Amino acid sequence: MFFKIFARKAGKNRALKARKKLPLLTLCALFIVAAPACAQISIHSSVDKTSVALNDQIALTVTVSGSEASLPEPQMPSLPNFSVYSSGRNQSISFVNGRVSSSIVHTYVLEPRFVGKGIIGPITLSGTNAQTAAIEIQVVKPDGSNPQTAAGSPQRPQPRIGAEAPNPGGRGPDLFVKASLDKPKAFVNEQVTLSIKFFTAVNLLGNPQYFPPKISGFLAEDLPPVRQGNTTLNGRVYYVSEVKTALFAAQSGKLKIGPASVHAQIQKDVRIDPFASDFFDRFFASGMIAPQTRELNSEPLLLTAEPLPEGKPEGFSGSVGHFSISAAVDKTKARVGDAVNLSVSVQGTGNLKAIGDPRMPALDSFRVYDTVGSLNFDKKNDRVQGSKVFKTVLVPRVSGDLIIPPITFPYFDPQRRAYTTASTLPLRLKVEPGAPGSAPAVGFDSAGNVPQQLRAVSEDIRYLKAGQSKGRLTRALEFSAEARFPHIIPFLIFSCFLAVTKYRQMENANPLRSRSSRAWKTAARRIQEARQAMSSDPQRACGLMSEAFCGYLADRLGQSAAGLTWRRTQELLRAPQTRISPDLLERVRSVWEKLDGHRFAPGAGRAIGESISAQVPILKALLEDLEKEWRR
Repeated sequence: MFFKIFARKAGKNRALKARKKLPLLTLCALFIVAAPACAQISIHSSVDKTSVALNDQIALTVTVSGSEASLPEPQMPSLPNFSVYSSGRNQSISFVNGRVSSSIVHTYVLEPRFVGKGIIGPITLSGTNAQTAAIEIQVVKPDGSNPQTAAGSPQRPQPRIGAEAPNPGGRGPDLFVKASLDKPKAFVNEQVTLSIKFFTAVNLLGNPQYFPPKISGFLAEDLPPVRQGNTTLNGRVYYVSEVKTALFAAQSGKLKIGPASVHAQIQKDVRIDPFASDFFDRFFASGMIAPQTRELNSEPLLLTAEPLPEGKPEGFSGSVGHFSISAAVDKTKARVGDAVNLSVSVQGTGNLKAIGDPRMPALDSFRVYDTVGSLNFDKKNDRVQGSKVFKTVLVPRVSGDLIIPPITFPYFDPQRRAYTTASTLPLRLKVEPGAPGSAPAVGFDSAGNVPQQLRAVSEDIRYLKAGQSKGRLTRALEFSAEARFPHIIPFLIFSCFLAVTKYRQMENANPLRSRSSRAWKTAARRIQEARQAMSSDPQRACGLMSEAFCGYLADRLGQSAAGLTWRRTQELLRAPQTRISPDLLERVRSVWEKLDGHRFAPGAGRAIGESISAQVPILKALLEDLEKEWRR
């Protein structure tokens, strides 16, 4: 009897100790469950300079790395102080001890639009909490001390912003925009270069803002940097800025390219009426520059996209351009069952993004795993070029001298107007038998008899027999019955984790809805930052207010804040699904014009600061009314 009482007490003590350890075990279970979702994905950004002249450029590098082959694209913030162009992409993938690591480097060219302090906000990754730190850029006047440029950066002509016009004489308009194509006809998926030139012969108060044309049926790629220089037309000297874009037609027929738009701020003459009641106010304010916004549009263009001719070779996937293909393995000697990395690289000029996985030949002697592709391209000499690398893991099934047959890549050459097939050289691999002690292949004979290996093992099986003493399994079940409710905690944690994962998947599936739901919080945070910066830097505060206003409208309307114009905003606010009252529309127009005017006013005196500060409550009240209107 004594031993039974002692055993019961010991069992209760074990249960009590186990309950004390339960929170620690639950926390460990939480980390184990959440580990797969928290994939190690990081993002980092850097610039080549933090001080730049108004007529110079900044190179922005964004690096995304992680333990996945497919990494999300970076989401750029609203950058109203800069014009942003994509200049390239470089990706690398490696397999080490069965683990995948990947890194993508995105490069951008940023052109400042205003003198003063500019902020490159945090760059985020969709579906993750990773983001970069904000970067502060100081923009100085062109005639000031220019910062050192990066090694190898070409020197650009100096624009005449705020200086005298290149030549006031001659005939022709003061400002205009001209669009052109390098060819009127092209094959489907062949590169066509679109050129947009902005000509000016008058003073500008800042760098002009460029809005690309609306295109349908094309894949577009920026071709930075912006070219600048002088030219003479009809006896008048113009300063010219040229933006180029590579277009790839996705369908045949007559394709329309809409007008490109350029918004420029010029100096507006202020006339003083000596008999006006506010004569003295106007007289003393005449030294300030009154900005005037000019919106210029180019003529629309048409491109004839010809279909590819008949006679497509086997395996043709639509690639157009000039390409070559090469292949290599990471080792020339291996054993049966070892992993061999096969790399196939397609290099050339053309639409690299449209290149699909290469067609692999029959590889009966190997076990072939899924192919992972990485894209690397640049835009030298106004041509999209680079390489696309495909990596495949091969596992030899048999020993001997194995051959990987040539891998072909058919494409259409527009210069020769004919189909061409590029091919790799055959690869040789010497495979030795597997290492001693590896598991032999086991099978049944035609009579269904069990092989000797299995019969020998089956003799070692010992069956469990019921006994009087309680085993470990019985004691574990008894403890589970005593613990009861605490065992539900890991299940609840797992359920919460699944719910959060499902919510994030829903947000990623509908990013526009996610942006719309966070629009007000983002705008309120920027307005608060503007309040704090008002006393020390009114111009930066005005920029933050403009970011809050334009960012809120862009998020709510599902548009890009960088390319949102008043004309486009007005069209969307009058659409049936986002329509607002005429009174609200007029208030939106008024705030838009006032913020736009303050941003381009170069003065930073007390009067300007007070005028900007007065717009803060007006802007906040307007956004609150818009939020109420859209939540009905």
